[in-house]
Amino acid sequence: RLSLDFFTEEKAGVLMSRMTSDIENLQQLLQDGLAQFAMQGLTMIIITIALFSTNVVLATWTVLLVIPALVILTIWFHTSSEKGYLRARDAIANVLADLSESLYGIRVVTANNRQRHNIIHHRNVVGEYRNANMFTGQIMSVYGPVTIMVGILSQALLLGIGGQMVLRGELSLGGLTLFILYLNRFFQPIQLLVQQYNLLQQGRSSIIRLRELLETSPSVNEVPNAVTLPPITGRLTFEDVSFGYLPGRPVLEHVNLEIAPGESVAFVGPTGAGKSTLAKLATRFYDPTGGRVLVDGVDLTTVTMHSLRSQLGVVPQEPFLFSGTMRVNLRFGRPEATDADIDEAVDVVGLRELIDRLPNGLDTVVHERGQTLSAGERQLLALARAFLARPRVLVLDEATSSLDLRSETIIERALDRMLEGRTAILIAHRLTTAQRADRIVVVDQGGIVEVGSHDELVRARGAYAGMYEAWIASGGRDTSL
Repeated sequence: RLSLDFFTEEKAGVLMSRMTSDIENLQQLLQDGLAQFAMQGLTMIIITIALFSTNVVLATWTVLLVIPALVILTIWFHTSSEKGYLRARDAIANVLADLSESLYGIRVVTANNRQRHNIIHHRNVVGEYRNANMFTGQIMSVYGPVTIMVGILSQALLLGIGGQMVLRGELSLGGLTLFILYLNRFFQPIQLLVQQYNLLQQGRSSIIRLRELLETSPSVNEVPNAVTLPPITGRLTFEDVSFGYLPGRPVLEHVNLEIAPGESVAFVGPTGAGKSTLAKLATRFYDPTGGRVLVDGVDLTTVTMHSLRSQLGVVPQEPFLFSGTMRVNLRFGRPEATDADIDEAVDVVGLRELIDRLPNGLDTVVHERGQTLSAGERQLLALARAFLARPRVLVLDEATSSLDLRSETIIERALDRMLEGRTAILIAHRLTTAQRADRIVVVDQGGIVEVGSHDELVRARGAYAGMYEAWIASGGRDTSL
């Protein structure tokens, strides 16, 4: 439901904490806490009625002595413990986030000999969680005993008042005995409620954090009357588009560009120029802050997300593979694909040699994030997955930047077949990739500075020509754009 920017900014470990420990606290509150509160609360009401039925004077003294003291204690406990439990929820989220980051980055940690540093850092993060729990434990260690002490002192005082009433003949000894028995029963649910109130505070802090998550609004919304996008030809139009990830810091300003159906366009330019941002706007991962992005003349904000993205294919800069077989990963974008379709995608991209080398072929299990494959093999698999989805518009975000020379040669042969009849946006990291496009768009400082074919831009002696000359001077070695 939430947009890409939320998952980009939020730590995975924090979200894991919200969906595990916070929900577990809420579940425990609903299963045990609320039922106990209702039962013990009802017991107190019944016993209070019994106390007033036995002796109104002593019952009134009970209410005047006990209730104000308990209210004051509860307000103090609520105020103090709420801060502690919220701090504990944030701390456990940070623990999971730090652990997740360390596990995903274990190769970098090991390669840079940072194991001890990470252990110390994680110990400090866990220490903050421990301190938060100790803080709430200290508050509970005061609240519980003081509440019990209030009950004991109240009973002693009421016993003294009742004794005086017996001596004056205002109350029988049997009546006092009955009242004290009821009074003991009155304090039993209070003690149980004290124990349950700790559970209530834990659950309440989890509810606050979960509510913050549920009330987060997506930045990219589907309008109520969104229409289903019919099969497209692939004409993309950027109409006076402006965009910034942060307010007051534009990444793109007043970009105008039209990409014809079946045309391949390479975006080149320095890092941070806005190349990948243009691709994200074309796939509606983000909405422009100004202007419009259209496909076949239809504003992307007016169509359903499903009908749009079912006709788009995206190969991200860092390919992601799910834990499962290679066949499952290939079918991810098109679950109904037949084995023949999969074989075609494997052959087009050049995965056949890898598949034949694996012990179980397409049924070989790819472990989490595809770590059992090389970077180039993961990239090839991502390309095959995109090809199998048969999109009308294909976005390759620096899709060959992780390949070795042999794999890149395979990809270059496959690109012509992959791009045939499709509109394509290539976020080019290498000049060899850019030269394969029908047109090259040079992006710099948030705008388009040059547009044309490779030959046209070289003759124009502009920014692209400078990149090309640097490439020639380096002996034809690929340079980062």
